[in-house]
Formats: sequence, structure tokens, C-alpha cells
Amino acid sequence: MEPDPAAARHTVTHCPVCQSTRLQDRFSVQGFGVMRCEDCGLMLTNPQPSDAELGRIYGEDYFLVENDAAGQRHVDTLKQGTADLYLDLLAKYASLPAGARLLEIGSGQGDFLVRAQARGMDVTGVEYSAHANGIAQGKLGGRGRLLVGEVGDVPVSDGPFDVVACSDVIEHVRDPAAFLERVHALLRPGGIVFVATPTQDSWSARLLGRRWMEFKPEHLWYFSTATLRSLLTQHGFADIVDHAGVKTLSFDYVAGHFARYPVQGITPITNFLRRIVPFGLRRRPLRVVASGMVLMGRREDAPSAAS
Repeated sequence: MEPDPAAARHTVTHCPVCQSTRLQDRFSVQGFGVMRCEDCGLMLTNPQPSDAELGRIYGEDYFLVENDAAGQRHVDTLKQGTADLYLDLLAKYASLPAGARLLEIGSGQGDFLVRAQARGMDVTGVEYSAHANGIAQGKLGGRGRLLVGEVGDVPVSDGPFDVVACSDVIEHVRDPAAFLERVHALLRPGGIVFVATPTQDSWSARLLGRRWMEFKPEHLWYFSTATLRSLLTQHGFADIVDHAGVKTLSFDYVAGHFARYPVQGITPITNFLRRIVPFGLRRRPLRVVASGMVLMGRREDAPSAAS
């Protein structure tokens, strides 16, 4: 008999932000409990899915919203539009040298790297999914470096990097504190961390409550601006700024997301509208603030946690 994957789930005993053990049950999502730290407000999945359960979630179709080539090209266009918005924020935050070295953690199918490379950056990406990494290889056409793995698989000797970016990643990692320590080690002194992630502060989180579309088994942590800012400060980052997470989306993309991750009361409406809204309007790119935030900071010479 094969072992039960649920038996290998990871139990969190304390909050990674404030170290509190006062974790209170709130509700469940697809059989996984969601808790809240009573001291700092961080929300988390607990117990976390096992490695086997996460492996099934992160299959070859994890990044796909459309199942045809034209639809996937549309998604690529939207993701590259979002990448440009993020890169604009980065450019406003800091003046980077020509040929700045950028590492993206969780580089997916390579759309952020494509746009960063188009701006003259020397790009490296690391991605857990070998399938997605292969697609990224094709988009970059041999420019840049791509690794299969996680942040710990990027040798410190490959650095230092001027920028380490991670979009929709930190909410997935087992240990966000160790994750940021590794990011710190990979950056040059004064180098920039760029983090985009869903936030409890968003209008969508406040409106939808426990029906928030970001509540998913693979999302292990649900930060607010305050909790993520605190975690960055603890692990050696200063001059932290935050922005609303503007993305380039279309109605078709949003409706496809709600079809894949059903939300009671919303998915039936988006499915209905998808059938009656003209195709051109459904595919029109729009700048939307939905559920995310962006925080950027600079590496201090020494991690504050070690001082």
C-alpha cells in the first residue's frame, strides 16, 4: 500500500514573522486549515501540504490558463505587460547600471526575464518546473541563464546580483525566513530585492473574506504589507517601499482563473459573461489592482537578524 501523502504534511508550530505560537484556526480551504497569528496577523496554511501533494499541484499544466496556442500567446502578452509594469517600478526605485545582473526566483515560463533582457539586463532565472523552464528557454533564445530548482540551488558564487526578483513566489515557500536569507546572500551590498505577492490588505481580500481567490492549498502564507515589511527588515533589508500590485489582465484571463479556481457566487457570473461578452472585449488588456502588493528594499551590509 502506498503511503498516505496527507500523513507527511508539514505542521507549523510558530509564526515565521514574530515567532508567536498563538496560531488560531479560522477556516479550511479544500481540506486544508487556514490559521491566523494572533500577535502579528499573518495568515497561513497549517498543516502545509506534503511534498507529494505539492508535486501533484505543480504539474505541467500549472502555469496554463488557456489550452490552445492562441490563448497561451494572449496569456504571454498579459504576463509580459505585467513584467513591464514591475520593471517600471524597479526603475523608479533605483538607477541600475547598464547590464545590471538580475536573478528571478520562480521564473515560470520566462516572461519577466524576456522583458528584463529587452531592457539590457543580464538575466538568470531559477524555476522549480522543468517543463516551464523549457518554455522559458525557447522564449529567451539562448540569452541569459536558466536553472531548474529553487533558490537554494543557485550557487552564491553565481552572484552577486544587482536585483533579485520573485513574483508570486514567497507565499509558496516552506520557510520564508530562510528564503530571504538566501536572497540576501545572493545580492551585492545595496542590491535590490523585489517581491510581489498577494496581500490581506487588498480590496479583493476584504471584499471576499474566506472566499478570496488567493486561498489555495499551495499558498502557504498570506502576508499583509506590515508582516512582509517586518520579515524583510528582520533579514537584512532597508529602505523598503510598497506599492499596490498592478497587473495587466483581461476579462478572459480573470474568467479563466475563476473557472480553474472556483469561487462561490463569482465563477457562475464570470462563466456567463464569458459566453456573452464579445471576443475583442474579453481579450482587451487592462491594468488592474486586484489582490497583490509589491515591496522593494535594499540589502544592508549585514543582516539585521545577525547584528
